[in-house]
Amino acid sequence: MIGDFMTYYIGQALGIAVTIGAILTMQIKNKKPMLIVSAIVNVLSALNILLLDKFSSGVIICLVAVFQIIFSLWHEKKGTEIPLVEKIVFLALYVAGGVVGFEKPIDILSIIAAVLYMFAMIQKKEQNIRLFLLGNMATWTVYHTILGSTAVFAQIAGIISSLIALYRYRKSK
Repeated sequence: MIGDFMTYYIGQALGIAVTIGAILTMQIKNKKPMLIVSAIVNVLSALNILLLDKFSSGVIICLVAVFQIIFSLWHEKKGTEIPLVEKIVFLALYVAGGVVGFEKPIDILSIIAAVLYMFAMIQKKEQNIRLFLLGNMATWTVYHTILGSTAVFAQIAGIISSLIALYRYRKSK
């Protein structure tokens, strides 16, 4: 009983850490640091879901996202385009991860969020990344609301932060 109590509160604390990370991610102007913070946020999100729910599609999808970010950083460093094959592989990994962890209707949301995230990570412009992440965060908002996780605040804060960043960017042009 004490273990379940602690697991729940540690999971909720991770949701708050995810919130802080989501806010930071949306306010970063350059792609490389944005991706690094996003990778950390995805690891924390996977732990949050694992502690509050169990090993599910949400956990798998967050971990696949970390690998996609690593590949995106590698392409950024090398100055190479992301090949179509790699895009297809990650799309397949997201869907397969969602299917493997699928147990209840909520898992459909994590698959939709994953596909939006995949498209965000293959964008060249930070503004396009933010636009796809808006859809991703809206989907995760519903997921975390159903799960009862404090990470819902990450999604809401991320949406607000992203909208502010999009506005600031447009205003500065």
